[in-house]
Order: sequence, then C-alpha cells, then structure tokens
Amino acid sequence: MSRKALLWAMALVVIVPALIGGGYWIWWDQVEKYAPVAIANPDDASAIQSLLDRVDYVSPGPRGRWVYLIGYRNCAPCNAYQRSEFARLQAAGVETRVVMFARPDNGAQKQSTPQERSTVAELWLNRSWPLYLQWFNAPEGDWKAVGLPVADDDMARSGVVWASREFIAELTPVLARNRVHAGYPLVIWRDGNRQLRVCACDSDKAYHFIREDFGVKGDLEQAAQNIIDLPGKLIGGTSSAASADYGPDGQAQ
Repeated sequence: MSRKALLWAMALVVIVPALIGGGYWIWWDQVEKYAPVAIANPDDASAIQSLLDRVDYVSPGPRGRWVYLIGYRNCAPCNAYQRSEFARLQAAGVETRVVMFARPDNGAQKQSTPQERSTVAELWLNRSWPLYLQWFNAPEGDWKAVGLPVADDDMARSGVVWASREFIAELTPVLARNRVHAGYPLVIWRDGNRQLRVCACDSDKAYHFIREDFGVKGDLEQAAQNIIDLPGKLIGGTSSAASADYGPDGQAQ
C-alpha cells in the first residue's frame, strides 16, 4: 500500500466515526431528547391513570380522545403550547383537558399569588372552562380574581389548593421512575395503541410527536399539503387561511 493510500485509510478511520458520532449527537440533541416517554410499566401506567381519573380538570367538553396539559399560571412554555396546539387538537376531535396547580413556596420565595390560589381552587371545585379562558387570556399582573372566594381565607378552598400540589407530589416520582425529565407543561395522552405517553413539552421541538399520534398537521405539514393542493385551488378559485397562533378556545389571536 502506498503512503498516500495509507494516509487516506487512516483519515477515514478517524473521519467516518466522527461523522457518524456527530450526526447521532445532532439527531439526539434536536429530535430524540424531546421525544415523549411511553409508560411501559403497567403498575406505573395504572398509577398515572388513577391520578388523572381523580383530578379535577377543565375542558371545552368531551370530544372522544383526550390529552391532559398540566401546568401553572406563569409557565410561559405552558401558554406557548396551548396557543400553538390546542386549536389543532380540538379541530381533530381531541378533548383538551387542563389541570392547573399552585406551586408551593420555595423557602422564603413565593411561587404563587393569592389570586392564583383562589383561581386554582375555583377551577378545581367548579371546573369552569369559560373562567379558565378569562384567566388564560388576562395579562398576568392584571388578574385580580374578582368575584372569586379568597382561598387563603377558607379552609376548604385552601385544602383544594393543597390537593393540587399533592397531585403533583404523587405524579412526580412515578414520572421520574420512567425517565420523564422535569419540565412544564406536562402533556399526557394515549397513543393509537392505547399506551400512555408523557411529554415534558417545555420546547416546541416536542410538539410534532403529539400531533403525529393524533394525526394532526403542523405548519410545515400543512404548508406542504397546500403546495400539493395548489393546482386544484387555482382551478377551483378557493383560498386557504393563513396560519395563526390560537388560544385554548380555538380562536385566532
């Protein structure tokens, strides 16, 4: 073997594994680490479902298949997920169930407000979707919980706030055993095979996994479909609506 061929062979031995390793790292960093977790352990799946069956969620009404979103008031990724995905899911016949909780204090640091605790208690007790929409759409600093009983002044409502935290306290270790990384919103649903799946969807790179399970198109998929349908639209004279951000009520913002 010539010196040149030997050098090329040595270079390939180094370069090829580096390319493969680099490609895998990129794929993992951009795709795989955002993938939802399938709860394979039947005991853990049963424990999670039991918690969901006992929790008091709000939703716009039954639609068939369901998806739970678990979050708290000032969770920016929770709001982003709802604005981006709820209208798509609802249009596909998916019931969007929202479970809000009030975070406990972290030492001297207050992690919820009296208004938030009062609203969480009211949502759990009366499960009003219109109230949730008012809260969701109000700027955070402007929400005064007007007309709602003050949870901090009522032992029963304070107990409901505690229950919202206890729900998270019971759910967290089960998810940790299944390597669901900490993050909100937590999105929980069942796929086409009825297997329970969980996503800590604090990045929009995770959204498409859920859409795929429900057969819902995202912006890129819809754009590709629009290109495919364009000749027919031109002939038929129809137009398509532009994509938009949506609130949890399915209305364009």
